[in-house]
Parts: sequence; C-alpha cells; structure tokens
Amino acid sequence: MDGLPAFGRVLGSPGFGGCFCAVWTDFGPDWSARCSDPSRPNLALTEASVRAGRRPGFLLVRDGANVGWLGGGPRAELPAMATRLASRRGREDAWVIGCLALLPEARGSGLASEAVRAFVEIARSAGAPVVEAFPTRPWDEPRSYRGSERLYRSLGFEEVLAEPDAESAILLYRLTLR
Repeated sequence: MDGLPAFGRVLGSPGFGGCFCAVWTDFGPDWSARCSDPSRPNLALTEASVRAGRRPGFLLVRDGANVGWLGGGPRAELPAMATRLASRRGREDAWVIGCLALLPEARGSGLASEAVRAFVEIARSAGAPVVEAFPTRPWDEPRSYRGSERLYRSLGFEEVLAEPDAESAILLYRLTLR
C-alpha cells in the first residue's frame, strides 16, 4: 500500500490514458468515460483493490525513481482477462502480463526486459506453470503498453495465437515454466 502514491504519479503521467490498470479488473461500458474523467475513478478502483489485499502489479524503479509499471499477476485476480481478445483464450492457471508501461525516459534502457524476467521469477516461485502476455501486431503506440513481440520472443515466449482486431491482431504469447 505504500506504493499507491507512486503508482498514481507514474500511471497518471501524460500518455498513460487514465487506465490505472483497472482494465483487467473493472472494464465495462463506461470505460472510455472513466479513463478521461479528471477525478480518476480508475485509480480509486485500483486503490480499493489493493486495500482489499490484491496486488495488481509492480512498480518499476530505476536509480531510486519510479519510472514504470508492470501490471499482472495470477489470471484469476484479473477477471476481465476472460473477455478480452487473445487473453480470453489463455490458460486459467497462467500468470499474465496485462501491461508494461514505462515513462519515456526509461524506454530503451533494458528495464522492460528486466521487469519481465523478474515477473517470470516471481510467477515461477509461486508455482505458476506458464506466463502469458498479449502484444499486438503490428506494434502500435496506442497499444504499446502491452509490450512488444520482440521483447517477449527475446525472453523465450512463444506465439500461441493471434486474434484479429480491426487492422491489427492481439497476440497470445506464452512462456512455459514447468
């Protein structure tokens, strides 16, 4: 809970779209309105989830500064995964990476790879059989929060499927741990 103010600062930065990692827990018909609401209702939802004992992800720190966020954990704790393209076709027992959001100054530094590696080790320690992630093809800026195919391939993830979405596809990448 100590990280909530830092979480709000990082994900409240320009370019993060007002999601506050609520897309995987509280997605609904009012989603767009909530993302643009200056009162930050998605932040309040995520804060309430943390106070209830859930861990929606991990702050990314570089040189003592909070510079990003990896949203993910056991699939069962992210119920909207069951309804979204590609993630709805994942394994029920998976740990999943829903987002990987870095402030501009942290991009290209290798932090994304470090964060995914650390997440994989946490998942492995918790007994997860697989880790899944959902990049897009082609990679595009509005969806860059998902991480790139190149990143996941470089870490040993394999493409399982691609679901069409307008002019692109949402992919399911999987890393088998056991």
